[in-house]
Amino acid sequence: MKKILLITLSLCICTWCGFSQQLAVKQIQLLTKVGIKKAYPASIRMWAFDTVKNQQAGPQFSAVVVTSDGHILTAAHVNTPGQTYMVTFPSGKTCIAQGLGKIEYEQTPMMPDVAMMRIITPGKWPYAEMGWSSTIKINEPVISISYPESLNQPLPLVRFGSVTNLKNEYGFLQSTCMMEPGDSGGPVFDYLGRVIGLHSAINGDVDYEVPVDLYRKYWTALNLQKVYPTLPEHEDSIGNDPIKVMSFPQLASLNKNFFKTAELFAGNVVSIESTDADKSQQVLGTLIKSSKLTYIISKSSLIGANPIVKLVDGKTISAKVLYRDKNTDLILLEPVIKIKGGINLSTFVKDTLNSNQLGDFLISVLPDTKDTEVSVIGSTKFSLNKVAAMPFLGAAVAYKQPVEITVIQPGSPAANAGLQVGDQVVSIDSAAIHKPENYGDQLIKYWKGDTIKFDVIRQGNRISNQIVLSSRPERPITHPADLFKGGKSNRRDGFENVFVQSTRIKPEQCGGPVIDMMGNFYGINIARFSRTSTIVTPASVILSFINASLTFNNNNNL
Repeated sequence: MKKILLITLSLCICTWCGFSQQLAVKQIQLLTKVGIKKAYPASIRMWAFDTVKNQQAGPQFSAVVVTSDGHILTAAHVNTPGQTYMVTFPSGKTCIAQGLGKIEYEQTPMMPDVAMMRIITPGKWPYAEMGWSSTIKINEPVISISYPESLNQPLPLVRFGSVTNLKNEYGFLQSTCMMEPGDSGGPVFDYLGRVIGLHSAINGDVDYEVPVDLYRKYWTALNLQKVYPTLPEHEDSIGNDPIKVMSFPQLASLNKNFFKTAELFAGNVVSIESTDADKSQQVLGTLIKSSKLTYIISKSSLIGANPIVKLVDGKTISAKVLYRDKNTDLILLEPVIKIKGGINLSTFVKDTLNSNQLGDFLISVLPDTKDTEVSVIGSTKFSLNKVAAMPFLGAAVAYKQPVEITVIQPGSPAANAGLQVGDQVVSIDSAAIHKPENYGDQLIKYWKGDTIKFDVIRQGNRISNQIVLSSRPERPITHPADLFKGGKSNRRDGFENVFVQSTRIKPEQCGGPVIDMMGNFYGINIARFSRTSTIVTPASVILSFINASLTFNNNNNL
């Protein structure tokens, strides 16, 4: 009898622990979303601006407005006292600011990386409260709202993390909110939407944030247009935080809090192997259940001919390619034998993402639930221009008429096809090329592997060439932000309708499902874009793709 009571008590304790964990996670999400709503309007995109020529005069960076009169906190390494800057708010409103003071040590210019600016355009401005970095705690939830340069979007990216180090050997605060170029100077907020730090630098997997108390302490000095090689003599009172902030032990290992939810969907994740040009490729796939059959949705560019699918039970089966779409990089596979399972269409999130969903937890389900990655919805839907995915021809033209080739890259498709410098480009796939802009506008329509008909005039003779476009050569990695585990997906842009989360998956882990805490299907991870960003194809796009696929195959099983 005692043994039964002990077992019952143990089960009750385990149930309560699991229940209390779920409550804590839901509380963290609610607090995060409230903080985002307060902080988002004051998180700004900036660049140096020539007010005479009325043009951008430097790379973009991030910052935050902290008074209605337009005081701006940012990093010293992006600020020049007296320089004018263009400020763009998330609302689209713009104004001009001017650089004020900054503190950067003469021997170590990246420290302490403190700077202030002020809006000089008349008006009252959205602003965020300043918090106190002296009262933050380990495992306190934090929010980053800034503008990574690689995405080049008018709206900021939201990231969620927690405090990991209150003050490192260099005087910086550390958190798990990752940053990359363009995020410099961007704000890190507590869950109350108050600024507690500013993005400064990265060192491997570690991110450094400038503590906000330095801005409080040297507020008066920073209001002068001056570079301080040492800490200013004049100090202001930092004051005391009237609010006792909370920390959450669950954030020490955030992913573990979602293992049970992930387990419910792990059976819908498969591994897919195939070959392309004699090269072995691996990627994940997601089982989708229709009324009669279970299909597999995945990332097309990582699946070659004759794919082999490994199910969660270890069994391997063949699958038939039903449909591919280069624009979305989606592929629909049909297993050669009938299989069970699949995400039900009723769980698809069909609505358009809006700003109220920023900060909702998302779970990237992997075959081993212990590898589960958790992030938050970091953006609403947007289009991602084709840059890395631009096909490679290897023939450049001058900006003049007639349109003539000026450079041929050795070993390129253009060189292999026999094109020569001086050839006049007449048409690409029968589209006439009259102006240099016609050349770029036509080539951007294609993808790696496409065959184009390329007509030129050489010494009065018209020559027609069939050329297979290749992928663009990867540039050498020169920035620490590009040195992360797994690296970027080869096909990572050129998408019309996607959103971002900051989950850290490898390129071969794309294709798996993305769900929320309630088990709603938000889409699949389609590309690891950068250190901070993973691109998600929304469920609504996947649903349209599946319908188009089955219509193409005259299959009405959906």
